[in-house]
Amino acid sequence: SDVETALPKLLLLFFGVWAVYLIDRILDSYRLRKATVITDRHRFAIRFRWLLWTLLAFSAALALLQLYLVRDALYVLSGVLLAIVTTTYFLAFRVRSNTSTRKLPSKELTVAICFAAGVMLTSGTLSLSWLNSVIALGLASIALFNCLVISYGEADFDRRHDMKAYYARQPQARPPTTSGWIGGICGCALLLKDGTYILGSSMIITSMALFCFSRSIDRDKPSQVTQAVADSILLIPIPLILMMEYLF
Repeated sequence: SDVETALPKLLLLFFGVWAVYLIDRILDSYRLRKATVITDRHRFAIRFRWLLWTLLAFSAALALLQLYLVRDALYVLSGVLLAIVTTTYFLAFRVRSNTSTRKLPSKELTVAICFAAGVMLTSGTLSLSWLNSVIALGLASIALFNCLVISYGEADFDRRHDMKAYYARQPQARPPTTSGWIGGICGCALLLKDGTYILGSSMIITSMALFCFSRSIDRDKPSQVTQAVADSILLIPIPLILMMEYLF
């Protein structure tokens, strides 16, 4: 059935994303092991690095299993290309020297594009139709908004450990807004098309929630849950996008 065909792709996305996330945390645990000021999540990663390695092996093994079950040449090729882009991101922003003079949020934008591409790939929406383009733009904009909100909330920490983060380099910049508006506008556009009003509404809600959250952040009193809250909000439209083929 269609659901049985889609399940390996959904699981591949899940375990693939978890593997990338764990690699990111493991790299941080080595990079920050001698740091004096770190967040709780980084402290956890340093203390339980062995657990992260175990989970990474588990996630990678299950991702490879799902990759075998997919057996879709175009899908696999697209995934390989996306993996190459993601690897390039790691080399460019996580491994290289911790300095940057860029005035654009290049790191956050790269993450947003990779994230949106992964979701669109998994949902099977690869054609360049008007609908898919709006969904991809909306998702990338919301993901960028998410990254900028996190950067805004953790600017003080990033100035010590990650100068590639946008707000670490732009301490006087205002809270992020533009990408959130774009995500909301894309959501409004989806409301105009029959069958996508639920997805459009979720994008609008996500943009508004991230906007409100960004305005509640007190950078003089950094919160340890900024990333957790922002990432949780970002997840709102993802299940709907992945199930587009069955919902709309």
